[in-house]
Amino acid sequence: MAQAKGDESLSRQGKGFTVPASPFNAVKLDLALIIIIAVVLWLIHDRLIANQLGQFLLLSGYGLAAMGWIVFRTRRVARRLAAADSATAVAAGAAAQAHGWERGEE
Repeated sequence: MAQAKGDESLSRQGKGFTVPASPFNAVKLDLALIIIIAVVLWLIHDRLIANQLGQFLLLSGYGLAAMGWIVFRTRRVARRLAAADSATAVAAGAAAQAHGWERGEE
């Protein structure tokens, strides 16, 4: 069998770990930071507040605030993507109309 040039190995040739660009990468970074802060907060919450009810309120309040932030950021990115998709669809429809193409015909 003939191999294409550059296919010497099935392993990746690139260096390091890369993630394809995604509009949700910022949300993923926020989530990672929230989890790191949550673990640190969980480890030191008994030193910050002696009362068990206060500890519970601190951790649950942080969890609810973090959840709200992630939902807010995710919805904002999803809305931005939906707006871009609808703008692309409108532009494609206008281009098809300008060329006299009907739907499904070329």
